[in-house]
Amino acid sequence: MGLQDDLKKQVMARWELAADEVSAELQQTLAVAFLGSASAGKDSAIQALFGIDFGQVDPIPGSTERIRVAAVDADRRLLVINAPGFGDIRGEVDREARRALDQLDLAVYVLNCDGGATIDERNDLDSIRALNRPTLVCLNKIDLIRPDQREDFLRQTRIQLGVKAEDTVVTAFDPLPVLSEEPIGVDKVVEWIHAHLEDGGKNLLFAKNLRNKATACETIIRSAAKKAAMAGAIPVPGADITAVTVVQVKLISDIAAVHDKRIDRDLMLFIIGEALAGSSKGFIRYAVNALKVAGWIPGGQVVQVAISALGATVAGATTYGVGKAAVRFIQRDGDMTGDELRSIFDEEAFAWKNSQKEE
Repeated sequence: MGLQDDLKKQVMARWELAADEVSAELQQTLAVAFLGSASAGKDSAIQALFGIDFGQVDPIPGSTERIRVAAVDADRRLLVINAPGFGDIRGEVDREARRALDQLDLAVYVLNCDGGATIDERNDLDSIRALNRPTLVCLNKIDLIRPDQREDFLRQTRIQLGVKAEDTVVTAFDPLPVLSEEPIGVDKVVEWIHAHLEDGGKNLLFAKNLRNKATACETIIRSAAKKAAMAGAIPVPGADITAVTVVQVKLISDIAAVHDKRIDRDLMLFIIGEALAGSSKGFIRYAVNALKVAGWIPGGQVVQVAISALGATVAGATTYGVGKAAVRFIQRDGDMTGDELRSIFDEEAFAWKNSQKEE
């Protein structure tokens, strides 16, 4: 059985399962709270992430002026809570709004760096963390702090708030125009939220509603590439590519969902098949040669190579390249030749490989 026949069999078997998984994930509900003082930048954070003016979104019944709960999407599956803090706010809202609070998935605490951290903010953050929900602290308006003072300021603020570096992101959701025309740090916020929603399968619903589709897809692609790298299989002709194909089929299905499109099996096969077809100077040719040098014989035993650093790099890079090519393919409504798709795949796969060397 040739590569294309093998790929076709695997894609056909996996495509329908992936489509069902995507549908199920998008039927879930997600509640995200944005908390912090009135000047912290909560509305700007919501605007930067979801592209909505929270002040113009109709709140769900039961919200109050101090605590507002609103749906981001038309199906009312993604609920955003905007409040100064938690404390005991359930008593201030009616049943429907309280249900959103009870179903909270995670919280984003926005701190105005220009004012520094106060004891009240530390106490407020402690009350949020007592709910045992993942909590990200956005050290916002970092553009107002002098560059030579930022590192010391950030270190001291983390100590004052009792938060770990991995649970903080430096942001400027509404930066000074002379410094940046776009919000700063949104990609890191998206990456953190995606990672904390992935186990519950709610990351796709979050990504689908993001304002910036490129940022949403980049996070999904990077996560898939890391999964592929750990899958223990080498996605090159002559090797068992089943495990990585499973990741790639789901990845393309997710990318289509983010763009609110559905992709059929033939298009799925075209994207993966054309990418793996390779060229004389492409990534697949490089990967095959590198693996042969490492001791792999096509059609033979691949286990030792598959679990090696080289095998992981090849699997991750191939998946990253497939994902990036799929984004361009979907954005262009399929108006892309096989050569164009391979060109994007090769460029992005090599970029991933080189980035792993640097890390």
